[in-house]
Amino acid sequence: MSVVPFDCQKAWDYIDDIYKDKDKPRLQEYIKATGLDSFGPPIEDEMSRLFKLLLNLSRPKKILEIGMSIGFSTTHLALAAKRFGGTVTTIEIDESIVGVAREAFEREGVSDNIEIIVGDAVEVLAEMKAETFDVVFQDSTKRGYPVMLEDCIRVLKKGGLFLVDDTLMPLIKPPNEWNDSYKAIDKFNRELLKLDVISTIIPIGEGCTIAVKLKT
Repeated sequence: MSVVPFDCQKAWDYIDDIYKDKDKPRLQEYIKATGLDSFGPPIEDEMSRLFKLLLNLSRPKKILEIGMSIGFSTTHLALAAKRFGGTVTTIEIDESIVGVAREAFEREGVSDNIEIIVGDAVEVLAEMKAETFDVVFQDSTKRGYPVMLEDCIRVLKKGGLFLVDDTLMPLIKPPNEWNDSYKAIDKFNRELLKLDVISTIIPIGEGCTIAVKLKT
């Protein structure tokens, strides 16, 4: 086992300082523009940077996002997809936040590349056709992760990219203090390995799983 020779937080801060003028939009500026104090937590700047890299490699035409919130991740997904004539379909259960997200999409010039579906993601996802999307990004209620797992893979095209936020959240507390969300994420992480994918978990933000659906 290798020993990390530096403080990870210092490494993240160093990387953030290097890219701070390159990353657009930035999370804190985006949040400030919404004028909201309470909302589902978005992805971090470092994760949006990773997504931008992965999407420019995979050049997706159709992206599915599960859990829009204020639309920060949606915006980054759409900015990447826009380069290849692609679109993002995003599912959000909280109808009250849709207007705020739409304003942000207009501001960032991606409104024409985004379709918003308001509803329960479990129900919406179950009705979607198999092998429809090039990329699926899961960032909804954590208790829903294992519930929706098989459908997430079902609607993903072979060779498609599956991205999942917060998959290292169980490390925040010892197992005897896990709530239902922590237990669900741990179950999701283990169940994913049983499916027809190759995957890994990257320790940025609160953990990001990257998986590819196998072609055979």
